[in-house]
Amino acid sequence: MAPATTTFGETFVWHRPLGRLQVGVALLWKQGAFRGLANYEVIKETAKAPNLRVGFGVQGIGTGNPGYFATSEKTFAIPAGALTGYLGIGYRSNEDHAHGLAGVKFTPTQSAWTIGLQLDGHWAHPFAAYRIGKGSSAGAYLVEGKSPGLMVSWAR
Repeated sequence: MAPATTTFGETFVWHRPLGRLQVGVALLWKQGAFRGLANYEVIKETAKAPNLRVGFGVQGIGTGNPGYFATSEKTFAIPAGALTGYLGIGYRSNEDHAHGLAGVKFTPTQSAWTIGLQLDGHWAHPFAAYRIGKGSSAGAYLVEGKSPGLMVSWAR
């Protein structure tokens, strides 16, 4: 684990001003610090192939984990709903090595709820989100499976 990066709680606010571009900010509760975030979908997902997304997060190195990532995600329609998985690689600039990234989420058919699990190379972070209208959602997650976090996103 990177030095001085224990996260008690975090709030993420995301906005998608354009179809492939997403920008956001994260507030680290304990550190009282903000993290600027952005990602871009370089290759869109198709019926037969996953997407490719690249992104970064920036902040003071003593208050968190600034870094970069690339992931590839694919959604599969199954009888019970939609199952999405992703794999990728991430590099934190306050560490000297890359980490594997992975995640899975499930949205039941005709449900506004999604549940999932993100793996960041150090910890697992379970989450639940509720879709509010077209392109917007609100949810909660557990940082390292124990500390509360909130997330909000909306699209243009």
